Amino acid sequence: MPVTSKHVVSFIAGLNGDFTRRDITAELTRHHVGPPKGGRKSHSPERIAAIIDRTLEELTDAGLLKKKRNTYSKAIPFLFEGRIRITGRGNGIVRLPDDDEIHVSAASSAGAHNNDLVRGSITGARKGVIQGAVDAIIERSRTSYFARVIHGTRDSVIYALMDAPGNREACSARNDGSPVPRVGDIAMVRLEEDAYRGRQRCSVISTFSPDDESYDLERVFIKHGVPGPHGNYPELDEPPELDEKKRKSYAHLFTITIDGKDAKDFDDAISLEKNRSGFTLYVHIADVSAYVRKGSPLDREALSRGTSYYLGNAVVPMIPEQLSNDLCSLREGTDRLSMTVEIDIDRHGSVRDRRFHRGVILVDHRLTYESADALIRGPEKGTLRVALDDMYQLASVLNARRLREGSLELNLTDQSLVYENNVVTDIKYIERLKSHLIIEEFMLSANVVVSRALRESGRPSLYRNHDEVSPDSLLLLRDFLRQLGIAFRASGNTTASIQHVLELVKGKDIEHVVNLVILKSLMQANYGVTPDGHFGLGFRDYTHFTSPIRRYPDLVVHRCLKALIDGSPSPYAPEELAVIAEKSSETERIAQAAERDFRRIKSCRLMKGRVGEEFTGIVSGVSRYGFYVTLKDIPVEGMVPLRALTDDYYLVMEDDFTVIGKRHGKRFRMGDSVRVKLTGVEIERMIIDFEPA
Repeated sequence: MPVTSKHVVSFIAGLNGDFTRRDITAELTRHHVGPPKGGRKSHSPERIAAIIDRTLEELTDAGLLKKKRNTYSKAIPFLFEGRIRITGRGNGIVRLPDDDEIHVSAASSAGAHNNDLVRGSITGARKGVIQGAVDAIIERSRTSYFARVIHGTRDSVIYALMDAPGNREACSARNDGSPVPRVGDIAMVRLEEDAYRGRQRCSVISTFSPDDESYDLERVFIKHGVPGPHGNYPELDEPPELDEKKRKSYAHLFTITIDGKDAKDFDDAISLEKNRSGFTLYVHIADVSAYVRKGSPLDREALSRGTSYYLGNAVVPMIPEQLSNDLCSLREGTDRLSMTVEIDIDRHGSVRDRRFHRGVILVDHRLTYESADALIRGPEKGTLRVALDDMYQLASVLNARRLREGSLELNLTDQSLVYENNVVTDIKYIERLKSHLIIEEFMLSANVVVSRALRESGRPSLYRNHDEVSPDSLLLLRDFLRQLGIAFRASGNTTASIQHVLELVKGKDIEHVVNLVILKSLMQANYGVTPDGHFGLGFRDYTHFTSPIRRYPDLVVHRCLKALIDGSPSPYAPEELAVIAEKSSETERIAQAAERDFRRIKSCRLMKGRVGEEFTGIVSGVSRYGFYVTLKDIPVEGMVPLRALTDDYYLVMEDDFTVIGKRHGKRFRMGDSVRVKLTGVEIERMIIDFEPA
């Protein structure tokens, strides 16, 4: 049999200790040189030697082998285990703990699905890329999928799995006499480990019409592994840790909450006292740690979830609703336990002192952002109006100081789904109100002073970190802005340069696109055990303290702060916090992806009936497949694919953020205003297509 690089790799994989080129040559020559067998030619010794030399060179370049003079040794075992990420073409990548990546072809994946835990072996290396094959699937990441019927017969149905990279198919047997499903129908299926008619077998859990919106939420749940309902926890029947002697009463303060009109859990309340030297700000946060004890079954479940999921009008809470919506929630007119931060702030926005207490509060008024803003802008007088005026005054001072000291103020408005009878009827940008500024600045202030106190104490804790923009991202940002005629310095004070650009584009048509590109240039914030600072906010100290009902890191920080207040040992070792930080960063990303997909599905639903209509939009992205357009009047993004540009042969110049016609020079550049016609909507793939109008 002719020798290949796989034979070389297979032999090396079975070796222990050092080896030489001569060892490999002797072994392969013994097995592969000789008379032809079965009509297949064997390689000459010279040919085998060339294959061995090339394979050893590739394995060494890829970091798999170490070479010392004429001796080789394996740098890592030639076996691997990890989660596999399946690409759109069905190939896989397994990232190892040391950040090495194993590339697996679709043919060598052994039927692995995205995020399955797999075990495999290294099969070679080429141009520095390590290649491998899956030997076994240790654990399926999930077994349930939504799927579309692509073919049905009397005895079987073939499905295309939705939200599964690599164009996967499955097949179910039909033996119950039910009607043959129509092509295009949707089903929730459970995959089995055996095959049926050449495809992976599946069983059908439920079926839907493609126009049935009721499966959208469950589809997102299954795709992203959103946790289900909470179970029963015996500790919920136990009394909370009251610490009555350690608690300070804040019942005498005028206290309010400001939240969204549909909010059910209220984890922050605010009070403010104005004096000659400035203000004393009180930020009261729900004392969830009094109810959720470290290491309890409920605590372990909260860590596993990491965060609450907000999908339209549905909420999947991190902690049971008995706590999130009732016992911990800072409801109007009810005594509630709090962790309270008292901050003395002068009239220029400088923090002069801070204090931390376990507290008991009584909320006087529950306000929505809209009602609070109407009071600030309206003619009414009284205690509530005076309190809101003082709060807005302080928030404005804090905001101005924060921007002066290097915080970025991106203008990317959040989106809100509008429901009628539990059906999404519209999607809108959320108007930024004065009441939003109050809550944002007060919560930022509380997070900063808590982080600073924990850092200065030297005690282990969690921090919210945000790295500086990478040099490569700054150069790309500079090139993009240059296309728009905006000067940008990619060196020096990065924050000042970016903030200058944000001021230049404020109120212009290109504002949204420029803000979006800057956001994409920034690194992703994460949780860590060292206080590395927050670039985007411009803070030396920052943590998450203000949302323990919906974020697990805040609950951890509460426990660390209590230990600081009491002078007791830290509740966490640094190694334990490192695991929590990594897990919390991961669950945060999952929740963000789930929320993004839910909005995309609902955007597709809303646009489905508007095919053929024309819209005005802004070119908001360029890829090798075409360019993206974000509509001006509704927060919906779609693509103009290259195939829709029929008046010329168009070239994509990604480095210049431009699509340009080869003959006539017509171009579409990021930031340009365009008229487009909606040509297609695919809910299954969550895509919206336009063409130039």
